Amino acid sequence: MDRLTTFISHTKRHSSSEGEDVDALVDLVREVIGNTRLREYFDASDLQPGSDWDAELRGNASQSAMLAIRTDLYASRSWCQREIALAKTNGMPVIMMDAIGFGEERGSFLMDHVPRVAVRKVDGRWQKRDVYRALNLLVDECLKRALWLHQKDLSGERPELDIAWWAPHAPEPLTLLHWIGSQLASGVLREAEGALRILHPDPPLGEAEREVLQEYAKSTQLGRDIDIMTPRQLATRGG
Repeated sequence: MDRLTTFISHTKRHSSSEGEDVDALVDLVREVIGNTRLREYFDASDLQPGSDWDAELRGNASQSAMLAIRTDLYASRSWCQREIALAKTNGMPVIMMDAIGFGEERGSFLMDHVPRVAVRKVDGRWQKRDVYRALNLLVDECLKRALWLHQKDLSGERPELDIAWWAPHAPEPLTLLHWIGSQLASGVLREAEGALRILHPDPPLGEAEREVLQEYAKSTQLGRDIDIMTPRQLATRGG
Protein backbone atom coordinates (compact mmCIF):
# COMPACT_ATOMS: atom_id res chain seq x y z
CA MET A 1 0.00 0.00 0.00
CA ASP A 2 1.28 3.46 -0.89
CA ARG A 3 2.38 5.67 1.95
CA LEU A 4 -0.02 8.36 3.07
CA THR A 5 0.89 11.71 1.53
CA THR A 6 0.73 14.63 3.94
CA PHE A 7 0.26 18.11 2.53
CA ILE A 8 1.89 20.63 4.87
CA SER A 9 -0.08 23.87 4.59
CA HIS A 10 1.57 26.94 6.09
CA THR A 11 2.28 30.59 5.40
CA LYS A 12 5.68 31.95 4.51
CA ARG A 13 4.83 35.32 6.05
CA HIS A 14 5.09 35.71 9.80
CA SER A 15 3.83 38.36 12.20
CA SER A 16 6.41 40.61 13.82
CA SER A 17 5.90 38.88 17.17
CA GLU A 18 6.58 35.40 15.73
CA GLY A 19 9.89 36.04 13.99
CA GLU A 20 11.65 32.79 13.08
CA ASP A 21 9.44 30.69 15.35
CA VAL A 22 7.24 29.65 12.44
CA ASP A 23 10.17 28.44 10.35
CA ALA A 24 11.39 26.40 13.31
CA LEU A 25 7.98 24.76 13.68
CA VAL A 26 7.73 23.92 9.98
CA ASP A 27 11.22 22.41 10.12
CA LEU A 28 10.21 20.33 13.14
CA VAL A 29 7.09 19.06 11.38
CA ARG A 30 9.15 18.00 8.38
CA GLU A 31 11.69 16.31 10.65
CA VAL A 32 9.03 14.34 12.49
CA ILE A 33 7.32 13.28 9.25
CA GLY A 34 10.69 12.18 7.91
CA ASN A 35 10.95 9.75 10.82
CA THR A 36 7.58 8.15 10.09
CA ARG A 37 6.11 6.09 7.26
CA LEU A 38 4.25 9.14 6.00
CA ARG A 39 5.20 10.87 2.77
CA GLU A 40 5.24 14.64 2.80
CA TYR A 41 4.28 17.08 0.10
CA PHE A 42 5.88 20.43 0.75
CA ASP A 43 5.13 23.24 -1.71
CA ALA A 44 8.56 24.88 -1.68
CA SER A 45 10.67 21.75 -2.13
CA ASP A 46 8.45 19.48 -4.22
CA LEU A 47 7.62 21.92 -6.99
CA GLN A 48 10.12 21.87 -9.83
CA PRO A 49 11.36 24.99 -11.67
CA GLY A 50 9.09 25.79 -14.58
CA SER A 51 6.16 23.81 -13.22
CA ASP A 52 2.63 25.15 -13.01
CA TRP A 53 2.56 26.11 -9.34
CA ASP A 54 -1.14 26.83 -9.25
CA ALA A 55 -2.15 23.54 -10.87
CA GLU A 56 0.27 21.44 -8.81
CA LEU A 57 -0.72 23.03 -5.51
CA ARG A 58 -4.39 22.60 -6.31
CA GLY A 59 -3.88 19.00 -7.36
CA ASN A 60 -1.94 18.03 -4.26
CA ALA A 61 -4.18 19.94 -1.85
CA SER A 62 -7.21 18.09 -3.23
CA GLN A 63 -5.63 14.61 -3.04
CA SER A 64 -3.53 14.61 0.13
CA ALA A 65 -4.25 14.51 3.84
CA MET A 66 -3.65 18.04 5.07
CA LEU A 67 -1.72 19.17 8.12
CA ALA A 68 -2.35 22.90 8.45
CA ILE A 69 0.00 24.96 10.63
CA ARG A 70 -2.16 27.83 11.85
CA THR A 71 0.09 30.69 12.91
CA ASP A 72 -0.86 34.36 13.35
CA LEU A 73 -1.20 35.23 9.64
CA TYR A 74 -2.28 31.82 8.32
CA ALA A 75 -6.03 32.44 8.24
CA SER A 76 -5.63 35.71 6.32
CA ARG A 77 -3.45 34.34 3.50
CA SER A 78 -5.31 33.69 0.25
CA TRP A 79 -3.24 30.62 -0.71
CA CYS A 80 -3.82 29.04 2.69
CA GLN A 81 -7.55 29.66 2.37
CA ARG A 82 -7.54 28.06 -1.09
CA GLU A 83 -5.65 25.02 0.13
CA ILE A 84 -8.07 24.44 3.01
CA ALA A 85 -11.09 24.94 0.75
CA LEU A 86 -9.74 22.47 -1.81
CA ALA A 87 -9.07 19.83 0.82
CA LYS A 88 -12.53 20.22 2.34
CA THR A 89 -14.52 20.24 -0.90
CA ASN A 90 -12.65 17.13 -2.05
CA GLY A 91 -13.45 15.34 1.20
CA MET A 92 -9.82 15.05 2.33
CA PRO A 93 -8.86 14.85 6.02
CA VAL A 94 -7.64 18.11 7.58
CA ILE A 95 -5.96 18.57 10.96
CA MET A 96 -5.37 22.10 12.21
CA MET A 97 -2.24 22.63 14.31
CA ASP A 98 -3.07 25.64 16.49
CA ALA A 99 0.24 27.48 16.79
CA ILE A 100 -1.09 31.02 17.12
CA GLY A 101 1.49 33.10 18.96
CA PHE A 102 0.19 36.64 19.48
CA GLY A 103 -3.27 36.47 17.90
CA GLU A 104 -5.37 36.85 14.74
CA GLU A 105 -7.04 40.00 13.47
CA ARG A 106 -10.16 38.23 12.24
CA GLY A 107 -9.65 34.53 11.61
CA SER A 108 -11.57 32.75 8.86
CA PHE A 109 -14.66 30.57 8.81
CA LEU A 110 -12.88 28.35 6.28
CA MET A 111 -10.43 27.24 8.96
CA ASP A 112 -13.00 25.88 11.40
CA HIS A 113 -15.03 22.67 11.52
CA VAL A 114 -11.92 20.45 11.59
CA PRO A 115 -10.06 18.69 14.43
CA ARG A 116 -7.52 20.96 16.14
CA VAL A 117 -4.36 20.23 18.11
CA ALA A 118 -2.65 22.83 20.28
CA VAL A 119 1.07 23.23 19.57
CA ARG A 120 3.02 25.20 22.16
CA LYS A 121 6.61 26.04 23.08
CA VAL A 122 8.21 24.88 26.32
CA ASP A 123 11.45 26.54 27.40
CA GLY A 124 11.62 28.25 24.02
CA ARG A 125 11.27 25.08 21.94
CA TRP A 126 8.40 23.55 20.01
CA GLN A 127 7.46 20.13 21.35
CA LYS A 128 7.75 17.03 19.19
CA ARG A 129 4.99 15.34 21.15
CA ASP A 130 2.52 17.96 19.91
CA VAL A 131 3.50 17.28 16.31
CA TYR A 132 3.18 13.52 16.84
CA ARG A 133 -0.29 14.04 18.35
CA ALA A 134 -1.33 15.98 15.27
CA LEU A 135 0.05 13.36 12.89
CA ASN A 136 -1.55 10.49 14.82
CA LEU A 137 -4.87 12.29 14.62
CA LEU A 138 -4.38 12.84 10.89
CA VAL A 139 -3.76 9.12 10.37
CA ASP A 140 -6.89 8.34 12.41
CA GLU A 141 -8.92 10.69 10.21
CA CYS A 142 -7.57 8.98 7.09
CA LEU A 143 -8.58 5.56 8.42
CA LYS A 144 -12.04 6.89 9.29
CA ARG A 145 -12.38 8.24 5.76
CA ALA A 146 -11.39 4.88 4.25
CA LEU A 147 -13.94 3.06 6.40
CA TRP A 148 -16.59 5.62 5.52
CA LEU A 149 -16.02 5.15 1.79
CA HIS A 150 -16.23 1.38 2.29
CA GLN A 151 -19.55 1.78 4.09
CA LYS A 152 -20.77 3.88 1.21
CA ASP A 153 -19.86 1.11 -1.24
CA LEU A 154 -21.67 -1.48 0.87
CA SER A 155 -24.77 0.73 1.01
CA GLY A 156 -25.46 -0.20 -2.60
CA GLU A 157 -27.13 -3.28 -1.16
CA ARG A 158 -29.42 -1.07 0.96
CA PRO A 159 -31.25 1.25 -1.47
CA GLU A 160 -33.99 1.78 1.11
CA LEU A 161 -31.56 3.95 3.10
CA ASP A 162 -32.03 6.58 0.40
CA ILE A 163 -28.86 8.56 1.12
CA ALA A 164 -28.40 11.52 -1.22
CA TRP A 165 -24.94 12.39 0.10
CA TRP A 166 -22.46 10.34 2.06
CA ALA A 167 -20.62 13.36 3.40
CA PRO A 168 -17.09 12.34 4.51
CA HIS A 169 -17.18 15.01 7.20
CA ALA A 170 -19.97 16.87 8.96
CA PRO A 171 -21.37 19.35 6.41
CA GLU A 172 -20.67 23.07 6.61
CA PRO A 173 -21.73 25.91 4.27
CA LEU A 174 -18.62 25.52 2.08
CA THR A 175 -18.96 21.79 1.49
CA LEU A 176 -22.76 21.90 1.28
CA LEU A 177 -22.56 24.60 -1.40
CA HIS A 178 -20.05 22.51 -3.36
CA TRP A 179 -22.20 19.38 -3.11
CA ILE A 180 -25.41 21.17 -4.11
CA GLY A 181 -23.68 22.73 -7.11
CA SER A 182 -22.31 19.40 -8.32
CA GLN A 183 -25.67 17.66 -7.91
CA LEU A 184 -27.61 20.36 -9.73
CA ALA A 185 -25.06 20.39 -12.54
CA SER A 186 -25.33 16.63 -12.98
CA GLY A 187 -29.12 16.63 -12.85
CA VAL A 188 -29.13 13.81 -10.29
CA LEU A 189 -31.67 15.48 -8.00
CA ARG A 190 -34.23 16.57 -10.59
CA GLU A 191 -36.49 13.56 -10.16
CA ALA A 192 -36.18 13.29 -6.38
CA GLU A 193 -38.93 14.42 -4.04
CA GLY A 194 -39.08 15.34 -0.36
CA ALA A 195 -36.20 16.07 1.98
CA LEU A 196 -32.76 14.93 0.90
CA ARG A 197 -31.00 12.70 3.41
CA ILE A 198 -27.38 13.57 4.18
CA LEU A 199 -25.34 11.11 6.23
CA HIS A 200 -22.04 12.03 7.88
CA PRO A 201 -19.75 10.39 10.48
CA ASP A 202 -20.22 10.95 14.20
CA PRO A 203 -20.28 13.13 16.19
CA PRO A 204 -23.57 14.76 15.16
CA LEU A 205 -24.03 18.44 14.47
CA GLY A 206 -25.69 20.59 17.09
CA GLU A 207 -29.29 21.66 16.60
CA ALA A 208 -28.32 25.25 15.78
CA GLU A 209 -25.76 24.06 13.22
CA ARG A 210 -28.31 21.85 11.48
CA GLU A 211 -30.87 24.65 11.37
CA VAL A 212 -28.40 27.03 9.72
CA LEU A 213 -27.54 24.46 7.05
CA GLN A 214 -31.19 23.59 6.44
CA GLU A 215 -32.13 27.25 5.96
CA TYR A 216 -29.10 27.75 3.77
CA ALA A 217 -30.03 24.81 1.53
CA LYS A 218 -33.56 26.15 1.06
CA SER A 219 -32.15 29.53 0.00
CA THR A 220 -30.12 27.97 -2.83
CA GLN A 221 -31.31 26.68 -6.20
CA LEU A 222 -31.86 23.36 -4.48
CA GLY A 223 -34.89 24.90 -2.81
CA ARG A 224 -35.60 21.81 -0.71
CA ASP A 225 -35.27 20.53 2.82
CA ILE A 226 -32.27 18.47 3.84
CA ASP A 227 -32.22 15.90 6.63
CA ILE A 228 -28.73 15.72 8.17
CA MET A 229 -27.83 12.81 10.44
CA THR A 230 -25.16 10.34 11.52
CA PRO A 231 -25.39 6.52 11.28
CA ARG A 232 -26.33 6.34 14.96
CA GLN A 233 -29.17 8.79 14.43
CA LEU A 234 -30.27 6.87 11.36
CA ALA A 235 -30.30 3.65 13.38
CA THR A 236 -32.59 5.19 16.00
CA ARG A 237 -35.08 5.82 13.19
CA GLY A 238 -34.95 2.17 12.23
CA GLY A 239 -32.59 2.68 9.27
